[in-house]
Amino acid sequence: MLVKFLALGLVLLLMTGCFSSQQEVIIVEKSINLQNISQHKLTNAKRTKQKIVRKENRKTNRWSIPVKGNISKTFSTRNKHLGLTFDTKAGQNVRAIRNGKVVYVGNKMKSHGKMIIIRHLFGFYSSYTQNKDLIVENGDTVTKGQIIAITSKVPFYFEMKKFKQPINPIKYLK
Repeated sequence: MLVKFLALGLVLLLMTGCFSSQQEVIIVEKSINLQNISQHKLTNAKRTKQKIVRKENRKTNRWSIPVKGNISKTFSTRNKHLGLTFDTKAGQNVRAIRNGKVVYVGNKMKSHGKMIIIRHLFGFYSSYTQNKDLIVENGDTVTKGQIIAITSKVPFYFEMKKFKQPINPIKYLK
């Protein structure tokens, strides 16, 4: 009997902490798509519409190709070619691969010619080199597909990094 009484007292003591006014509970909703919770209740027409919207969102979230042209050299850490070289003609438009902020514009690295570096979300950087004319300036905010430069006679060279680590752009530019 005494054991039951002590157990009941312990439970009541623990429960009083739950009801005190000094504690606060914060609930953070992290669901991406709340419609998925009750998806089994949706009609076929609504499911088809959701699939189309998801496919369109995947397409718009992709990174875009910076210039039109065939890739003549691919990413290779072994050959110390840490980007992509495109066969381009002089005068082609160079476009931002995704929204971001221009963090460098210039030609301090002579081997890269006129160069632009854009910082994107989540620690990504993109470098656009061997340009004839630079359209953006340091500090500009750019949008995906915006023309940022014009190519020169030299083949266009493009690199991507994630937190200063070179990454293969092919994985993102599909």
